[in-house]
Amino acid sequence: MTTPLIIRLEHVQTVFTKDYIPVVYVVGIISNILNIILFCRRKLRCNCCSWYFICLSLSQILLLNVNCVHHVISSWLNYDGFSTITSLCKIHSYFNVLSIILVRHFICLISIDRWLVTSANARLRNKSSLINIPWIVGGSFTFWTIFSIHAPINYMPSSTACSPIRALNYAIFLTIYNVITSSTPFFIVFIFSILTVFNIRKSIRQVNSITHVPSSQINTIVLVNSIKSREKQTLINKRLDMVFVRLTVFQIIPYLLFNLISSFSAIILYLNSITSNHTEEENAIVSFIHELGTYLLCTYVSITFIFYTLASNVFRKEFILLCKQCWFTIQRCLCCQH
Repeated sequence: MTTPLIIRLEHVQTVFTKDYIPVVYVVGIISNILNIILFCRRKLRCNCCSWYFICLSLSQILLLNVNCVHHVISSWLNYDGFSTITSLCKIHSYFNVLSIILVRHFICLISIDRWLVTSANARLRNKSSLINIPWIVGGSFTFWTIFSIHAPINYMPSSTACSPIRALNYAIFLTIYNVITSSTPFFIVFIFSILTVFNIRKSIRQVNSITHVPSSQINTIVLVNSIKSREKQTLINKRLDMVFVRLTVFQIIPYLLFNLISSFSAIILYLNSITSNHTEEENAIVSFIHELGTYLLCTYVSITFIFYTLASNVFRKEFILLCKQCWFTIQRCLCCQH
């Protein structure tokens, strides 16, 4: 039975799908491509954290393609093949689960890397090395690519959606999985962000103590120049580290806010599907909340470029420089044609 509430919810969802999601998709693809280009530039790519941001942007592009394209195609065709065709359902469920967990995983790696690079312990700082990046990134992609196979195995199309099978064992596993993968990133990010702040404050005090050493205590000019050279390089590295710390903060806080509904709506939706005695309005509300969480998550990953631009002066300068270089290239091409 269709009620006025269900009709309103369906109308709102239709408006989001037809008018909002296509814009989010286009903006998101452009935004994340710009992120990748800028983090690959010489001034930023020398920092290990930039490669985690690059991998994060790639994961966000995958997430946008999986979710936005699905909604747009279903809306344009007025037919959801992902909820009726088994192969499409399994492919979509696999890449949806994989993209979401990769986004969360690389956000955690970014937070941990900022703690390592600001640590006073040399052994911990050495862990944040460009040499280790291929192993960490490759291992991350390999592990989650294999682990996410549970989705296509246990997801099947139903009359209304592509949903997990109604099995008690998988229900328990999926509930635990969603709780852990939703809550663990929050605690990791929160804890390591606090530790990073403590490390930065401690390093600033150490640099200041070196800076205020009286010149009378230094016996040779060579030693003075050596200390000044090390101080200068240290300050340069610290400034670049602070750039990525600010980028991390502007990355994490919006993620926690935008991803809150998406994280827990998946649990609510699945628990609702395996229990009975629900009215059509209750099912419609739960489904709408789940879709709203997806819209918010897609919105977040589509505007990360704005967060980075607001957070870092270095990022803004690199973007302006990139625009100038592109403009000069276009001018040269036009001049050559004439």
